[in-house]
Amino acid sequence: MESIIQFDQSLFLILNRLHADWLDPIMNIISNRWTWIPLYLFILIWTFMKYKKKGVLITLSLILLLTLTDQTCNLIKGSVQRDRPSHEVQLEQQVHLFQRSDGTFYRGGQFGFPSAHAANSLLFALYVILFLANRNRWIIAAALLWSLLLSYSRIYLGVHYPGDLIAGWGVALIIGYPLFRLTKKWVLHPKKDSITPQKQ
Repeated sequence: MESIIQFDQSLFLILNRLHADWLDPIMNIISNRWTWIPLYLFILIWTFMKYKKKGVLITLSLILLLTLTDQTCNLIKGSVQRDRPSHEVQLEQQVHLFQRSDGTFYRGGQFGFPSAHAANSLLFALYVILFLANRNRWIIAAALLWSLLLSYSRIYLGVHYPGDLIAGWGVALIIGYPLFRLTKKWVLHPKKDSITPQKQ
């Protein structure tokens, strides 16, 4: 376990050091959840246009699963209590952090395993892929790249290890994928009446 933690820290430092001053504010904007509200609204409108009344149930499933994954990540964080790299004393002089306009540094909360940002972004990408993409490879690729970019921004800003992201993706896959599949089955393809009229 110790060797895995050391590898995680080493990989984090390599990725975190790939920064430039001009890119710092861009990554901070990408990482900010409020940035993506227009995208979320667009996806919801797309859902209602495609599924009409059933869009309400599908949207509710997304909201419930986002809440579930977010709270699951928070529960695990409180149990594992792994410090974010931005709070790790041993890495204090090595981590690149985003400096706000008031001179303070963005550090996030105390604990970071698993990443709720990674979990929620992948869950949202899965939603787009399963309900809206219609096997369109460009939409699928865009959804996954968006999730990866948002997740990577957390490493760039110095508030998550790669292992935090992987664990967050795991939470999204374990909780989100099967429940989204069930939603598709129950809402979009309900079971037909087993009693069929007999031919005369």
